[in-house]
Amino acid sequence: MHCLTVLYEAPDDPKAFRDYYVSRHLPLARSLPGLIRFSYAFPEQMGPATAPFCIFQAYFADAEAMGAALASELGAKVAADVANYSPKRPALCSFPVEAAG
Repeated sequence: MHCLTVLYEAPDDPKAFRDYYVSRHLPLARSLPGLIRFSYAFPEQMGPATAPFCIFQAYFADAEAMGAALASELGAKVAADVANYSPKRPALCSFPVEAAG
């Protein structure tokens, strides 16, 4: 399994971000081809480092499936939609999911 993680810093208008993100952006992202599941959260800070305002994680079968989703027409729409709720560019990273235990 492969995970795409998106980290958003605090927006200028947190309420507007949340409203748009939950009601419009997530339903769009939910339709990405090859998406197995996703999660999101608005974490609380613990410790001295600043926590991201929002975290999104999308899981795909492998890196190739993730790449295909991001390169798809819908992937382009999802990426273009970010400017509608977050003028600050989020940090993106991806990684193979390691199982422990």
